[in-house]
Amino acid sequence: MNKRFIGSTLLLTSAVIYGLYGIFSRYVSEFGSFSQSWVRSSIVLFVILLIMVFKKFKWQKIQKYDIKWFLIWILPASFQPVITFMAFNHLPLGTAYFLIYSTMILGGMVSGKIFFSEKLSSSKILSLILVFIGLFLIYKSDITLVKSIYVLFALFSGLLVGFWNTLTKKVSGKYSEFQMMSLDQSATLMVCLIGSVVAGEKLPPLSQYHIWIWLLIFALSTVVTIFLLIRGFKYVEAQVGSLILPMEIVFASIFGYLIFKEILKTNIYLGGLFILVAALLPALKFPKKND
Repeated sequence: MNKRFIGSTLLLTSAVIYGLYGIFSRYVSEFGSFSQSWVRSSIVLFVILLIMVFKKFKWQKIQKYDIKWFLIWILPASFQPVITFMAFNHLPLGTAYFLIYSTMILGGMVSGKIFFSEKLSSSKILSLILVFIGLFLIYKSDITLVKSIYVLFALFSGLLVGFWNTLTKKVSGKYSEFQMMSLDQSATLMVCLIGSVVAGEKLPPLSQYHIWIWLLIFALSTVVTIFLLIRGFKYVEAQVGSLILPMEIVFASIFGYLIFKEILKTNIYLGGLFILVAALLPALKFPKKND
């Protein structure tokens, strides 16, 4: 089976699951921005370690050359769950996703160009133009977004995700997905735990068990999503992969309407449509016969 097709399918599946992240964030909003992240990362890390023990996984020593790539990949993204959580809880879900994935496309293309010397084809350049048109339409529909700090959080989150997604390719061919996931979640756990202590955040009481159940579901979905992302990006170009993932905005908008009855302005949907087309355009290119 064509590896590009397998990789695209894995990334599209992760997009469906990630479309639920905004819903999960709303259901665990009683947690602090840092505390939800470190608790979730600790659960994810525990599940990963259990899988590694069950599979009798052997830890592979990280080569000196790869240490810098792990640091560049992991550390900046350690803050991403925090700012994404705040964006989801202070912006309409559809708007937050549109903003996140506009800069995710940009981040993925810039990362692909800088770190992998990938060429910017005419279809990718057109995609970037469509992204900027989409952003213009979103901002034009609600001028108050320009003054919102949470819009900046969403945009910066997307940029970090774009780099995180593509930089996995620097080490994914040498190390197991589970080893990469454990390092990624360990860094997020430490950074966000320190942030939670400094901010003085307190955990919800265990008597509010429904909140903890939702956080557990959130964490388990994170395990699946990260695995699919790392495995998927093994088989597709960094830039093309980054243009498949924004399909999440379709599912997120549907979920936001069905669960929270969020109806966005027409211009926001129109801007989101431009971003969605930008995500799909390069991926529609037919593979060559020798692929």
